[in-house]
Amino acid sequence: MCALLIGLTAATASITAPAQEAGDQVIRATRSTTFSVPIYKSRIVDLPEPVKRVSIGNPDIADVLLLGDDGLYVLGKDLGATNVMLWDREDRLVSALNITVTHDLDSLKKQLATVLPGESVELWSSQRNIVLSGQVSSATKMDAAIQVARGYLEQMATAKDKIMFKQQSGGGGGEQPDKKSGDIINLMTVGGAHQVMLQVKIAEVNREAVRNLNAQFNALQNTGKWVTGGVNGGATFPDALFQPGNLRVPIFGDGTNASGNPIGPVFDEFAPDLPTINSTGLFASFLSSDFIANVVLDAYQNRGLAKILAEPTLTTLSGQDAQFLSGGSFPIPVSQDNGTIGIEFKDFGVKLSFIPLILDRGRINLKLNVSVSELANTNSVALTPIGTSAVFTIPSLTERRAASTVELSDGQTIGIAGLMNENMRSAINKFPGLGDIPILGYLFRSQSYQKGETELVIMVTPRLAKPINPAQIKLPTDAVGDPSNAAFFLGGKIEGEPKAKPAPPATPPSK
Repeated sequence: MCALLIGLTAATASITAPAQEAGDQVIRATRSTTFSVPIYKSRIVDLPEPVKRVSIGNPDIADVLLLGDDGLYVLGKDLGATNVMLWDREDRLVSALNITVTHDLDSLKKQLATVLPGESVELWSSQRNIVLSGQVSSATKMDAAIQVARGYLEQMATAKDKIMFKQQSGGGGGEQPDKKSGDIINLMTVGGAHQVMLQVKIAEVNREAVRNLNAQFNALQNTGKWVTGGVNGGATFPDALFQPGNLRVPIFGDGTNASGNPIGPVFDEFAPDLPTINSTGLFASFLSSDFIANVVLDAYQNRGLAKILAEPTLTTLSGQDAQFLSGGSFPIPVSQDNGTIGIEFKDFGVKLSFIPLILDRGRINLKLNVSVSELANTNSVALTPIGTSAVFTIPSLTERRAASTVELSDGQTIGIAGLMNENMRSAINKFPGLGDIPILGYLFRSQSYQKGETELVIMVTPRLAKPINPAQIKLPTDAVGDPSNAAFFLGGKIEGEPKAKPAPPATPPSK
């Protein structure tokens, strides 16, 4: 009786709702009639004869209520199938109704048409599940259709829990049944291109300028009692050794004391550091009876220019990861258990990885990682394993890397990274006072200047990939041919004329 009252209340709400149309809700019953009712919606059944008694197979699936003696109100409560038997006053069977309660696909179709106008999405009901089929224009539209359908199932499950709560507890509390609302079965496909080709351009220019002026000067004067001198470039003063026997001769005494050691200090030698010229420079020497001088001027200027241009291209399916590496790997020793040493490899070179996602109207979402690295001798690490004399050198890397997520249309280009770097270092070493004297001060000072400039740009261009005619393909090897014997031995050529590409096979005519 409680179920019938709930059905009557729902019937009143359904009849007064403006969305209901009488022509779609009234069913003309015969001796045996089969029809469907959307869940939580109602139908009116016109009976062929007056009815006295009604019996329903499963009241959890649908509620029924007699309207007079020739009308029946049917409310869908849960997904499934049941039947209704109707008898007249003389207990004769008037009609047998086979009722199937299904999802409200008409309302769901209207929601999808509002959210995704112009998309061809078809809906099917399979027990508690909803089947989506058809072709949509992008993966984003597909995901939106699935979310709308999932929201409908969640709303249906919430309504079911509320109805069961009222029926079981009467408003006084109780546990709600844990009934699964159903799943979404996705049979939709995405139309158009499904592959993305990514073109990346990495352009870098390094400029370096170095200026160096290093004066190395030493002079010594010996007047007999005084020895004076000067140096720019370093010097040492070891004890003087006299031949024969490399003896240290004392200044005072003859060294015949009880201990046998020399008495007093010994003479020191003047030993300037060895002067060098790394690249270009000037040198001069002067020698007299009591004066000697050496001057070495190391002066040079260097300019360097480095250019790097890499253009990797990679193609993959929408939503799939793709990786590209043009370079190599070098080993790195790694400590392991029991004192053993393992080897891991580190990649270097031009490396590209990205995940594309084709969106609506030819838009492409890219999650990418681009890096350019090269081996460098600076900051390298030398290791000597215990128990061996071998030296294991691990080089360092100079790397430029960019990781980003962008969204572009087919064929558009965007710069994901740029670098303008300028550094300058200058240093001077001089003797206080003497290094500031004009002209002669250059003998008492050294100075260096270094400046570097780096310009780096990384550009990406995604394209919707399409197959091309094999005859239009040009390979790097097409322009290189083997030289003939006469061209190699007599002409000194290492390349010959490229061979003509064979014509592609003709396509057989279609029958």
